[in-house]
Amino acid sequence: MKNFKIILILTIATLIASCSKDDAPTATPNVLSVTTDTPTGITSTDATLGGNVVSDGGSPVTRRGICISLTINPTIDDPANDDVLEMGAGLGAFSDTFTGLPPNTTGHIRAFATNSTGTAYGEDKVFTTLGGCPIVNVTAGIAAPTTWTTGNVYVINSSVTVTSTLTIEPGVVIKLGLAGNIRVNNAGKILANGTATNRIVFTSIADDSVCGDTNGDGNATTPQKGDWLNLYLNGGNGHIFEKCDFKYAGANDGGYRCAVLISVAGASFSFDNCIFAHTASSTGFTSQFAFYGGAYMKDAAVSVFTNNIFYDNNIPIYLNGTYSLNPNNSYYNPANPAQKNAKNCIWVYPDGGNNISVNYNETEVAYVMDGYLQKSTGSMNIGPGAIMKFPQGNTYGLNVINLSLDVTAFLTSIKDDARGGDTNGDGNATAPAANDWYGYYNRNTAAWANGTNILYAQN
Repeated sequence: MKNFKIILILTIATLIASCSKDDAPTATPNVLSVTTDTPTGITSTDATLGGNVVSDGGSPVTRRGICISLTINPTIDDPANDDVLEMGAGLGAFSDTFTGLPPNTTGHIRAFATNSTGTAYGEDKVFTTLGGCPIVNVTAGIAAPTTWTTGNVYVINSSVTVTSTLTIEPGVVIKLGLAGNIRVNNAGKILANGTATNRIVFTSIADDSVCGDTNGDGNATTPQKGDWLNLYLNGGNGHIFEKCDFKYAGANDGGYRCAVLISVAGASFSFDNCIFAHTASSTGFTSQFAFYGGAYMKDAAVSVFTNNIFYDNNIPIYLNGTYSLNPNNSYYNPANPAQKNAKNCIWVYPDGGNNISVNYNETEVAYVMDGYLQKSTGSMNIGPGAIMKFPQGNTYGLNVINLSLDVTAFLTSIKDDARGGDTNGDGNATAPAANDWYGYYNRNTAAWANGTNILYAQN
């Protein structure tokens, strides 16, 4: 492969001028004749170009190749506007793949051949490179205030640590490789404010749908789940992610497969109108959540999470039992409502908190309590139509004071597909049965609670 950096709008001072603009040749055996191939393998920066010397007209062809320009019928004698790509000599077909073409640009090409009698041209062919963006390779940490600007694609193939303020402008695309992630520590902060028409995208290096073929491999690769690691927040205050897309994340990060991972000091954030899609999952992994808030996502006033969308993930979100999740988040693809998540639910860390009132009002998907939640202070409200499910065993249940369970709400087994759908993602492989989970112990009455909306419990 020849690596010609062709910028069609610039003057190329190194052209060799020796031929004039002629009409396409006739196919006469005694006349120098060449045809132009239709360009193939077109990406945002590459194309395979070539032609065929049909007849040398009785005199050996000493030069052949392609003339390329932004205007019709390019030649090699106009260095101010046209560029020349030489490809050997002699009769027959010739072609090569050329890189460095400007993205989203329409160009004209003509094959040419030169012998002692002059130069002949093939017909003019038109092609357009795919859309693309200037590439900025990010290899160093963000230790001083930095802005990533609109129109660029930022490529990350390693772990990039943010310890200062990183501002990401609307329309910026961040593409990451297998070892790529962004880690925020200490006083680091990310301010990523996209817009409805210029969303900010975090995606795979193989994702050609935004900013074109950034890795320059044509159609050789396509984006897959787990193509990059995650966004890891473990520091800073006031992170903002507005109208951002997180796609194809979830490579194995020490047992975690997540798009966003919140750790000890990273819970001060706002995620609004963001999309989390195509996050990887794998057999044997327990931490397979598109958004991992865990024990640290516990206060909706500190960790703001609104109007977000999850689809084609394993489990959408994991959060603390004290967190009142806004029901305006959704759990399906708006463009294809049938596309949801493998285990379409809200996973809850069993923390009751002290003197905290928590509300469970989501009705689109069920909540799953990941343990035996004990709450001796504050209150818990499971609102109309809400469903809370429990995995099998005597370590899953509620031991709660001041629980308000609406008459239309249910406490039930995770195997209960009739309520809240197939939450454990196993189809018809399992069915609910008595004693599937421990039960609900009412601290006010010091007794196990029962009712028509408390199903399949041991007690």
